[in-house]
Amino acid sequence: MSPMNNRLLVPRKTPGLLDLVPGAAAAYSLRSLSNSYADPVVTVRRSSDDDEASFTASEVANGTLSAFCGAGDGFVTQWYDQSGNANHASQTTPGYQPKIVSSGVVILEEGKPAIEFDGTDDFFVAAHAPELNIQLQASCVVIVANKTAGFRYFQKGDGGGSDPDEYFFNSTTGLGIAGGFGTGYTPATSQAMYFCRWNTSTIAFFENAVKVIFTTAFGGSVLDGEIDPTSNPTSNSDDLYIGKRNNPTGTEGNFGGTFQELILWNTDVESQRELIEANAAWGWSV
Repeated sequence: MSPMNNRLLVPRKTPGLLDLVPGAAAAYSLRSLSNSYADPVVTVRRSSDDDEASFTASEVANGTLSAFCGAGDGFVTQWYDQSGNANHASQTTPGYQPKIVSSGVVILEEGKPAIEFDGTDDFFVAAHAPELNIQLQASCVVIVANKTAGFRYFQKGDGGGSDPDEYFFNSTTGLGIAGGFGTGYTPATSQAMYFCRWNTSTIAFFENAVKVIFTTAFGGSVLDGEIDPTSNPTSNSDDLYIGKRNNPTGTEGNFGGTFQELILWNTDVESQRELIEANAAWGWSV
């Protein structure tokens, strides 16, 4: 047999989402989003003694995390930004920390690790950074989550919307995505993947690769199944909240359910939407 025929064939790695579509402003996930990313995806506090440790994506899935937590629970104190911008999302108050291990078992959604928000007071905060002002220009957001309660997936800046809310960009309220996307639309009641795009003139949503058709909209009209905004957003210096809106004197709409991925681009990557959706669907069995 020739040396060529005797070589060991090593399978190629499947490219990570950020290998395929780089340039994210912030990227939170329980999987590695690029083949070069080998750092932790979360830091977890265990309930038995409040000790903390950080875990890579493989350690979350392979039993290392559950072994650390023993028979108790594990709560996420930091969800790491894989974009390279260090926009890490954290929660220092124990009572507000979302859960990732329950009674010694990693929480799963469709067989894959997930972070569970209680719908009452769990949330993360990422400090303001210039690249997170994605409402100022064309931008895109990807979410993989299963909402069971509440309504606000994330928000930068404060403000409400219509009832139900939708992805909105407003000169006074900033950026946010809530659980309903226009009257007549019923949000998913199981794990779903959302792709949301703002191109300075229209806002569009796709749920599991299918465009959501709006019948009403907040801050604009509906054209061809997309929101046509009436205001041009301005900059804000507010922090990014994941799992609620920052409204201490009123309803904060705390998200209840599981999160697996949240990625924000401050450019319009809509032309690569199908590639992004296919990669996320492959990664999370959506």
